[in-house]
Amino acid sequence: MPPLKVIVTGIGAYLPGEKISAEEIDCYVGIMPGWNSPKYYHIIEKFAGIKYRHYAIERETGKLLEDSPCLAKKAAMSALERAGIQGSDLDLIITTTTSPPYLRGGLAKEVRILLGNEGCATYDLWGACTGIHQAITLATACIRVGMFRNALLVGVELISTGARAENYSEKRISREDMLLRGALGDGAGALVLCGSDSPDDEDGILYARSGTEGAEPSVFHREAGGSTLPLNEATFHQGLFHWHHDFERMVRKGVPYFIEIVKRTLTGASIQIEDVDFIVPAAANLNYFKTEEFLEGMTCEERDLVAKIRSKTFTNFSTVGNVAAAAVYIALNELYEKGCLGKDARLLLASVEGATWGWGGSLFRWNGPTISVSKTIANTSC
Repeated sequence: MPPLKVIVTGIGAYLPGEKISAEEIDCYVGIMPGWNSPKYYHIIEKFAGIKYRHYAIERETGKLLEDSPCLAKKAAMSALERAGIQGSDLDLIITTTTSPPYLRGGLAKEVRILLGNEGCATYDLWGACTGIHQAITLATACIRVGMFRNALLVGVELISTGARAENYSEKRISREDMLLRGALGDGAGALVLCGSDSPDDEDGILYARSGTEGAEPSVFHREAGGSTLPLNEATFHQGLFHWHHDFERMVRKGVPYFIEIVKRTLTGASIQIEDVDFIVPAAANLNYFKTEEFLEGMTCEERDLVAKIRSKTFTNFSTVGNVAAAAVYIALNELYEKGCLGKDARLLLASVEGATWGWGGSLFRWNGPTISVSKTIANTSC
């Protein structure tokens, strides 16, 4: 039997609550004693372009209103409806998150149960910004050989509960902690891939690869909470369970690497950048990519490529924040709802993450439904 074609049939996303401005963050996650919170939130707004984010917790009390399986389900239901299939039709669910509801596996299983599926395969991944590429790579390979037919890929993050002030060791709070509070948000996104042997369908996945490279130390990690260094009173007071993020090193190394991933994807798909409709990255610090400083030392040819990439890049970090494992899904969903995904639109997804120095590149043809511009959710052009 020849390999099945893999078609992209549905996209969905869900953002809890209302948009939260920098001035409102502490109303949800509490005040950090001794810190001028707005100063750091506005640094993020200036350098990463993040003006708003969404939280799944209640203002003032911090009460959890919706857990991550709930966020994932709502994004999945939207994607499934657009794909024209039911949760019971799925034979594969892959979820990715850096903020699971519990320190155990099973998020994908919980989503399966919420969708009314009796027993499909479920995989849980930890891929942060590159999670969507890991999921596309795995699902595509499995569908092509006929192992699965209908796959649901979900990225979800719920960081607001962990960002509450009482969850920090007061004497170990750092500038990085404050910046992360301003950058991260809650939300979920989902994508549906289906196998097809119909001669009328064109293959949707033109390229899908992911991996990790080099031996560079992580710039995004949390030391305590695992089996090597469990969370206890000592590790709490040392602040070892706080997320560590070296923003400057991620910008200096990760953003140039983003260009390499775009080039690698174009070569792998045997396609010219002129034939790509949108490039969707996962890095919220991509603002550095837009500066003149970034171009220093580049050849004319390299500058020309950067200009073309800039002209095709779409992000919505300014209005949703950095939602890590869900970021690309959420951006794709906005493109769909703004009427930008016409039939056979070609989308290049490129991601780099600093936890493992992982990378991911995917290029696919939009095979799903289209929406007329008259029904768009925003007035901005595509």
